Amino acid sequence: MYPWSDLVSTIFGSLCIASALPFVGIPFPTRAWATYYADKSQWISSRSGGRLTPRQAGYASALLRLIVGSACIYPPTRLASLALNGTVVCYGTVSAYRDRRPMRPQWTMLGAMGLCLLLEML
Repeated sequence: MYPWSDLVSTIFGSLCIASALPFVGIPFPTRAWATYYADKSQWISSRSGGRLTPRQAGYASALLRLIVGSACIYPPTRLASLALNGTVVCYGTVSAYRDRRPMRPQWTMLGAMGLCLLLEML
């Protein structure tokens, strides 16, 4: 399973890196994504209790995506990266559920990380 683990984790890591773009306002792959992530940055800002502006929340989220994506691609840091990201996404999933936010992106991210972890452990 090692080749599959590398392939799936590299794809996941690349998608994490690409998903940092809409967090900073770059409409990739479409403007709808940038709008969704702008709304998500606003929500993250409100969850921070005013400590972060929406712009700061967007840049912090983009930075986290870049770090997690890069670490998923590099095998020695893959498990730690998936564990860190899993913690963040689990917290975000519970918060999104409580605030009645869209859940599909949360479940998709959890499923993708679960697949990467499963293949890494086999």
